[in-house]
Amino acid sequence: MATSGQGRFMSERVPFPLDAAESLSWDLGSELVDRKPECAHLERAGGGSLTAFEATDHTVVVRVRTAVGREKFYGLATTEFRSALDALPAAWQVAYADI
Repeated sequence: MATSGQGRFMSERVPFPLDAAESLSWDLGSELVDRKPECAHLERAGGGSLTAFEATDHTVVVRVRTAVGREKFYGLATTEFRSALDALPAAWQVAYADI
């Protein structure tokens, strides 16, 4: 897991291990989520959200949105995402999950 700079900042704001995820460009991430069905949505206490989209049978694209609307996209194995849902930090609440 990243331990400094932007990596540490993001690791405090996403409920999955960043070393298990692949950072995607904004262009690629936004194009993928426009075409794929949502499979989970989480809200973070204090603002922000996470929405997962089913990219393939084994992969999700995760959009992390800050309280001010900035977006960051990650590709993540579905199994890693499910594991993260099972061990969510208290700051995260699942609105729905169909994964």
